[in-house]
Amino acid sequence: MKSGAIENMPSYEIDFAGKGEGAPVGLDQFDHLGAYKKLGPIYSVEFRGEPWVCIGGLEANAAAWKNPDIWNYHEALKPFREVMGDRHVTQLDGEVHRAKRKQLKPGFGMGAIARWIPAIDGIVRSELERLAGAESSLHSFFMTTLTLANASTLLKTELSAEEVDTFIRFEETFINSTVMSDKDRASFYADPLFVEDRRIVFDFLKHEIEERLAGKEVNDNFSQVVERTAIEGEAPDMQELVSEAYLLLMAGNGNTSKLLNCGLQHILSDSDWLDVMRRELESYSADSFVEGMKRFPVLKATIAEIERLFPAAPVLSRVVAKPFEFKGFVLEEGTKVLHMQTIAHFLDEVYEEPYRFKPQRWLENDYSKKAQGTFGGSTHICLGINLVRVHMPIVLANIVSNYDLAFKSAPDIRLNFNYGVPQVADLRGSFRRR
Repeated sequence: MKSGAIENMPSYEIDFAGKGEGAPVGLDQFDHLGAYKKLGPIYSVEFRGEPWVCIGGLEANAAAWKNPDIWNYHEALKPFREVMGDRHVTQLDGEVHRAKRKQLKPGFGMGAIARWIPAIDGIVRSELERLAGAESSLHSFFMTTLTLANASTLLKTELSAEEVDTFIRFEETFINSTVMSDKDRASFYADPLFVEDRRIVFDFLKHEIEERLAGKEVNDNFSQVVERTAIEGEAPDMQELVSEAYLLLMAGNGNTSKLLNCGLQHILSDSDWLDVMRRELESYSADSFVEGMKRFPVLKATIAEIERLFPAAPVLSRVVAKPFEFKGFVLEEGTKVLHMQTIAHFLDEVYEEPYRFKPQRWLENDYSKKAQGTFGGSTHICLGINLVRVHMPIVLANIVSNYDLAFKSAPDIRLNFNYGVPQVADLRGSFRRR
């Protein structure tokens, strides 16, 4: 058996020749897809002055998701703990994590979310009608619409336009900070704008929670989460409740907005596929998705292709908690790992013409779950996956059925494998009623 020492692994050497001052130093310095094809599913890199192990591909996904307890999420995902508190679900491990997921199920289970489909559809329709004909940032529109939808259902609360903007700004900047180095992140957390946004967001949620604890009755998912916690004898502190309320209101909105942004340009540029979608969606109504997507295989395939081509989190940092073997190498406790969970999305042997937007592939093939890394896997699969499964089809169905989208300039959204979906800030357009 090969030695588990990182120095004995194939090494990915970065050529900075000619790049000069300002050469990339973060995740964007790597070409993980090229490295995978050249070096295989496991290799080492120098990242932030330390050795890291990179794993990717179908076998890596199977190994990483087989036993979630091999990973130390507490250490790997410490930015979430630093901002949201040490009971935030994302950075919990083992049985504690599984218990927290169980407590959160009344908020994020498909049944808990699906009951709000007509209400979410109503918000989306209302926002489209309000904006029709006016030019706007599409990402801003989607973020605002999804935030308002959640504020009318999962965490019923009243948000002013200014408060919506603050919540969105905080979410966007916080998520961007999670890929920073420890030093850069500490500096960012001290920025006065971030400090003030965090105070406003947390104070708003604390006030909402205090009212409920004082007896205010609200029929929403957050109340059911609190009720489940009480039944199980837990006594969450205020920060824990704040982080859970925040999850229901904001978590994942940015990634869903980016997926919609990027997907629409492909849908609307393919007139034949657009016609197929519109014919299928002629029967769409607010209650159409309550029983699932069986009536809408074309829309379902389109969403699957958007998620494949524009994965929001293609590379995730991990820390080994329990030694395990992969491809002849033993990864010892404490080893820092970059898990490239969506490498398979771009391999010709898995998806024919992987860089082509081809939704019909999902109607013609049954792909392995290990080939789909958009939401991760195992017990740490994205907590908001069901919310995405509701938001995406509702928004796309309403737009494709009822609107044309005119861009001020040609969209130019390209895949950045190392960071995920790149957000083009000046992608602007207007929805025009058909």
